[in-house]
Amino acid sequence: MNKLKKLIAFLKDPNFIFLCAVWLITLCLVAYSIVMMVFGVGSWLAYVVFACTAVFFAYAIYTIVRGVPALKAKVVERAKRHAFTNNLITDYGFRTIAFSVFSFVINVGFAVFNAVLGIVASSVWYGILAGYYICLSALRFGLLVGGYKAKKRSADNSALFSEYKLRLYRLCGVALFVLEVALAAAVTMMVLSDRPTAYTEIMAITSAAYTFYKIIFAIINLFKVRRLNDPLLQCFRNINLTDATVSLLSLQVTLVAVFSDESGVAPKSMRALNATTGFIVCALTIFLGVFMIVRASGKLKSLQQRGDNGEKREG
Repeated sequence: MNKLKKLIAFLKDPNFIFLCAVWLITLCLVAYSIVMMVFGVGSWLAYVVFACTAVFFAYAIYTIVRGVPALKAKVVERAKRHAFTNNLITDYGFRTIAFSVFSFVINVGFAVFNAVLGIVASSVWYGILAGYYICLSALRFGLLVGGYKAKKRSADNSALFSEYKLRLYRLCGVALFVLEVALAAAVTMMVLSDRPTAYTEIMAITSAAYTFYKIIFAIINLFKVRRLNDPLLQCFRNINLTDATVSLLSLQVTLVAVFSDESGVAPKSMRALNATTGFIVCALTIFLGVFMIVRASGKLKSLQQRGDNGEKREG
């Protein structure tokens, strides 16, 4: 009885070597089960393997779920020992800026990638996408540099820093109209092209997973940053939302290309759907630009009136 209790206690909290062995056996059993299903093996041995696979797989999942909180606590504890990783975990604003730098690098990579494809394949489609990502990269880079300079110029003056951030917020709204030109060109090509490029189903599935990830996190972070009331962070989140909606449109065009007929000509109903989605994406970008300009102008006017009233009282 005591041995059984010790065994249960050990299985609840196993050591690392035992866990590695369990995960390795589980992977082997899963692979072997897949092979037997593919070749249609139906002997008693197959049922034994399936049963063992189910048991080991369930236990492996249990160890992962049980070990995640402890692993997370250890990672957080070690991350807090360094200034950069500590700020990355505890400071949402710092994390937003850090990921914006990463997004800027990704955008530059996409721009170069599409530009190379456009030159090699002599494709206007890739050329316009490269132009869009260049504009997006320039906008992100301008905000990063502008935010750094605003913080440096304002020093410890929080009121002046807030004013600078509102000016950047308004400038970002204006820049969205410039981005709209590249976006409108890309949307036009998406709608008018019969088949922009040869897509495979694997590319479509990968694109779908990445697009839905961008959409979900763009929406979640958009609501998160609203509570902080930081214009600079809102700029980055609005840009992420615009980028995510463009990715959604690109995914739709990809799916149409994959499931169109062999001639590559999309049905008229799909063309109409692409045009409708493209119009919505462009309208959303314009709306964000107008909203940012109007909101920032109103707040800057309010700040100026407060300053004028303060000067009058002093006089």
